[in-house]
Amino acid sequence: MLKELRINNFAIIDNLHVEFASGLIALTGETGAGKSIIIDALNLILGGRADSNFIRTGELSATVESVFAIKNPKILDIISELGINSNDGEVVLRRTISNTGKNRCLVNDCTVTVGVLAKLGDLLVDIHGQHDHQALLNPEIHVDLLDLYGKTMDERNEFSKKYFKYLEDIKKVEDLRSKESERMQREDLLRFQINEIDKASLTLDEENLLKLEKTKLRSAEKIHESVKLVLNLIAEKEGSVLEDLGVAKRELESLPLMDPELNKQAQRGESAFCEVEELVEELRDYALKIEFNPSRLEEVEDRLSEINGLKRKYGGDIDLVLDYFKKISTELDTLSDYQDNMNKAQKDIMLHQTILSELSVVLAKKRERTAVIFQKDVEKELCDLGMKDVKIKVQFNYEEDDTNFVKFRNQKVKLNSTGLGKIEFLFSPNLGEDLKPLAKIASGGELSRLMLALKSNLNKQDTIPVMIFDEVDTGVGGKIAEVVGSKLKKIAAGKQVFCITHLPQIAGKAFSHFVVFKMVKGKRTYSGIRELSEQERVEEIARMSSGKKITKATLSHAREMIQP
Repeated sequence: MLKELRINNFAIIDNLHVEFASGLIALTGETGAGKSIIIDALNLILGGRADSNFIRTGELSATVESVFAIKNPKILDIISELGINSNDGEVVLRRTISNTGKNRCLVNDCTVTVGVLAKLGDLLVDIHGQHDHQALLNPEIHVDLLDLYGKTMDERNEFSKKYFKYLEDIKKVEDLRSKESERMQREDLLRFQINEIDKASLTLDEENLLKLEKTKLRSAEKIHESVKLVLNLIAEKEGSVLEDLGVAKRELESLPLMDPELNKQAQRGESAFCEVEELVEELRDYALKIEFNPSRLEEVEDRLSEINGLKRKYGGDIDLVLDYFKKISTELDTLSDYQDNMNKAQKDIMLHQTILSELSVVLAKKRERTAVIFQKDVEKELCDLGMKDVKIKVQFNYEEDDTNFVKFRNQKVKLNSTGLGKIEFLFSPNLGEDLKPLAKIASGGELSRLMLALKSNLNKQDTIPVMIFDEVDTGVGGKIAEVVGSKLKKIAAGKQVFCITHLPQIAGKAFSHFVVFKMVKGKRTYSGIRELSEQERVEEIARMSSGKKITKATLSHAREMIQP
């Protein structure tokens, strides 16, 4: 239930704080007092459209805050799934709008989006005004009302999930078929690229080794000349370095016998000779292996050219080329699974068709059985509301479709997201008149009574704890108004019901009674709301009955209209 409502700087409301009890609550007041403003404020806190025009003139922002006490465990579970702590069943919604266009939404001091606020609003409050009565004219909501009444909404939701999954599978097959030519072209390209890279047999270190070999082959003659020159200088010419070192080595070897201090130098002389001697041997070996091979140089250059071509096409280096090879190999495997994917999708479609066929037929039969009881119950409610000769019929329109897979009553029929065919309420308000669609025959008063009859019948199925009826008394009066009040009181036995009304017969049925008023202070207009005492309530109902002139008789009649 809605425990508290706080409104600041909203339209002509300056600062309002009101607390509510459970049961049926009447909101009355003269036309233009601000009853619709309170509904607008509630719509805002429940995730409705924000408009800077709501902000009171001269103020920068407006704030609406509401406190709800929730007992329904299903609603509490959903709130918990949204990541909100319900604080032992108490939920505080707060929304601030500003002239700058910024919105701030809080639930139990946690910042949330307007979308989350709207989800909570759908769970907590059901507002019915003249606009909602007009919604009855839309046949698309008739199936919702019938499913709620027949308790088939869960089955319908299960059907809808499978139906949309079925459509996804249909689209998957269509996509696979439409992209068949594109897929084949892609496969050909990938196979060519894979073969080209695979044929090259690339290795990570090959390019560097080839570059070294290329340099060596190109410089073979220069290297050979240099090596021969060095060998000549060191060992092969007369008076070479090695020959002179040999003489020096022998001289040094005799010196330690005369002076031991020269032993170290003699050893170093020997080492120098050995080192140069080894160098000469290595250079002679290397000179023998120097390759003058133009054909091998050409092979190396061709291979490097091949590698560079692959790098340009598939990546900046060999590592990237090999990564690309792995990537396209995986892609080709996936594309090659086309037939498997197609077979699976078609198999899923056939399975969904079987399931949807069964579910839709069962749902259609349940709806038809429900419709018989629904028609009688709604007609009874409308009879109580003064429409004794009214007739209502749930019309099922099953459109034939030879291309469809669902067979119902020996004919193939069209399928949609809610089941088989379409549902529309037909209505005849007077004896002798044909049943026709609501949009073609129902008046505003008849629509408001029909909505009340539907809500009265759906009361047990509806889990929303707070209902608000705005102008539910449109087009009714006298004895019928008494019945409308009784219906609202009956609905309020299991939930909190607010009724904005101009009829004393309805206000007299309420558990508590609030009046919305407007006043002028200085040069500003203010709107407010307050709960009436017993005596004030009598006076308000008397005013509603007879206008400004209140007599003892009207006061006495008002007391009689107030029920405990």
